[in-house]
Amino acid sequence: MSHSKHIRFAASALALAMAAAASAQSANVELAGQLGISVTHRNNQTGGGSLNDVGDNTLSASWFRLSGTEDLGGGLRALFRLESSVALDTGTGGALGAGKLFNRQAWVGIDTGATGALTVGRQFHASTDRAIRSFDAFNLAGAGLHVTPLALFGVNRFGSAPANDSRVDNSVKYRVGVPGVVDAAVSYGLGEVAGNGNLGKSYSGEISSTNAAYSIGAVAYRVNAPAAIATTGAVPKHELWAVGGNFTMGPVRPYASWFDSKLDSTTAGRLTQTNKILHLGVAWKATGVTTLTGGYYHDKGRSLNGLAGRDGVKDTMVLGADYSLSKRTTLTAAAFKNSFKDGYVLEAVNIAGLGRNATATSTTGFSLGMRHLF
Repeated sequence: MSHSKHIRFAASALALAMAAAASAQSANVELAGQLGISVTHRNNQTGGGSLNDVGDNTLSASWFRLSGTEDLGGGLRALFRLESSVALDTGTGGALGAGKLFNRQAWVGIDTGATGALTVGRQFHASTDRAIRSFDAFNLAGAGLHVTPLALFGVNRFGSAPANDSRVDNSVKYRVGVPGVVDAAVSYGLGEVAGNGNLGKSYSGEISSTNAAYSIGAVAYRVNAPAAIATTGAVPKHELWAVGGNFTMGPVRPYASWFDSKLDSTTAGRLTQTNKILHLGVAWKATGVTTLTGGYYHDKGRSLNGLAGRDGVKDTMVLGADYSLSKRTTLTAAAFKNSFKDGYVLEAVNIAGLGRNATATSTTGFSLGMRHLF
């Protein structure tokens, strides 16, 4: 055999070997997303007037995702996800867009099958995963505080870019379970603050039982502030635990959950704010193309903003409707009301988040929109 034939034979053998190796494994990459927009009216806004605006879909925030898996053989799979929010009214990165290309999630991991999955990167806390899936009738999918009052709990209240973030950077999460029987997960966020390993750290866990008939569970969460209070050296923390679930009654799915939150002040001398929240909700598949959803949230707060005597109640009512034009395109409608009593009228985070006139005791609104899945 000539030298050139040896080369051609070797090249052919290498190509066949590579093809055989590739066929022993399989890879899948998917581009998916949810894009929506709403026209919304809200009253009692800053300055005392009303506001009409075009923005993200009220009931379902917009995002796009690039994700993939690869079969590594032996029951192992490699995983990755890159996900970003998007605001269709401006084309920007949405509420989470501050300096992050993939602001919703960005992680890689390994799924071992029976022994669980390990993911590393920017991702939801383990407790947030369960709250989305089991605790809230609207799946915490709303685009703003008007329809998702629970967005202030189980999140990093100390974050500045963005604040109140339900994801954690520099994190490790491990999930294991028996499908349809039990699911459990823990997550740990490295604070990555030089000189003090306790600053900025977060811890989260959940345990649940989920099948086609019901989903119930419990979660716990803690995040440390990225800086201590200068005058005391103390590290403020935000802690939360919650229990809840939902179950199927024909076309109706009732929800109930309880949240208990404690938030330390970052200002020396101020108190720890506590919130005890009851959520009751229901999703009703009224027809083959229409779903109606309702939610009530009762929040009893004490020492709001860390101030002694600033105690009060916030009540939120949300009604939503989805009408499917196709498997991927839906028309949406929503009506909502946030009411405040006593010390909650002056609570600063809600005043800012709702754009509410500080002298008003409520803000109401409604929206009409559209959502498309791809």
